[in-house]
Formats: sequence, structure tokens, C-alpha cells
Amino acid sequence: MSLIKAFGSLTIQSRSYVSARVLHPKQFTSILQDVPVRPRSGWQLYMNENLRNFKDPSNNNKVDLKKAMQELSASWKAMPEAQKKVYNEKFEAAAKLHDDSKTKALLNATSKQIKEENGLRRKYNLPLLRDPRQPKRSKNSFLLYLDHLKATDDPFIRKSYGKDMVVEAGKKYRALSEAEKNVYREQAKAIQDKYNQEMHKYYVENGLRNE
Repeated sequence: MSLIKAFGSLTIQSRSYVSARVLHPKQFTSILQDVPVRPRSGWQLYMNENLRNFKDPSNNNKVDLKKAMQELSASWKAMPEAQKKVYNEKFEAAAKLHDDSKTKALLNATSKQIKEENGLRRKYNLPLLRDPRQPKRSKNSFLLYLDHLKATDDPFIRKSYGKDMVVEAGKKYRALSEAEKNVYREQAKAIQDKYNQEMHKYYVENGLRNE
């Protein structure tokens, strides 16, 4: 497997918006059942506020989405920045409420409860929850090298983003000598050993079976 395939997804931030289905699945009661949905943006809040103005009385008061999107998009683009700021501040407040509520819900749940829910989430193809008490996964030698390039403000990396960054880093990593790669491999092994110890402690302290 290439470096791009193996590590490309790790450099791309996951979307901040979380759907209601993920937070409030109908198949079971989630730990996150009281967590409000995180909006996508200030534009989404503006759109949701105004969709009701596009109900079509001749079609059972259904919203004419095509017309709504065209007109609301145009009005949003023409909106003064000061007015947009109001919606963007509402978005930031709603996003913070979501993030804080999710963190609180996960901390209030036990590690065993989170593990049990993840079993259900796998069954229904939903994103898994991460226990905030669980140690962060260790990095391999390539990711440590990528961190090194970022820290040294490497010009190739500075001009790259997302997968392009991984492409550039992959080329540079493959060009290293074995001795140079071993520096990062040894660091990765030390980090992996520490991670394994922390995970063992996590499983023991929380009464979980180490699978």
C-alpha cells in the first residue's frame, strides 16, 4: 500500500457537521441522545430560518427547494458582512454548545458504556465514539517525519495542503537513507511501546477486555 493511501486520510480534517442520525439513531438510545446537532455554517442557519417562506400552497405547503436555494443563495451573497456576522456568531455559539455537550456526554458515560454503544454503531454502520479517557493512538515513522517537516517549516510542505502535503512528504520520506529512516522508526517504536502500556492500563482500570 502506498504512503498516500495509508496516511492520506489522516491529514484531512473530518467534517465538523454531525448529522442527527449519528447523534440520535432510531435503532437504540445513544449516549449522545441529548447532544444538539452541530450546524454546518452561518449560511445554513440563515437558510433554515427562511425556508418556511418558500412553502407552496398549491403543493400541500411543501417547500420549493429549488426556488428557495436560488433566492436565498443570492440574498446571502448580497448580504452586508455585518449582517452575515450575526449568523456566523450564532453558528459559533451553536457549534460550541454541540462540542461542549458531546464532551460532557462522553465524560459522563463509562468506558464500558461507550464500548457497548460502539458495538451497536458497528451493527448499524454509524461512526464510532471515542472515549476521551482512551490514550491517543501512536504515530508511525512516516507521520513523525511529517511532523518534523511541519515543525521545520519545510518549503514544500508549507505550500501544500491535504493529500498534496502527503504526496510531497511521501516523496521526501522515500528519498531518505535507511539510517535516516531508522531515526524515525526508533522514535515510533518507543512511542508505540508507551502507547501499548497506556492502553493496557486503560483496559485494566475500566474493566475492559483487551481485544
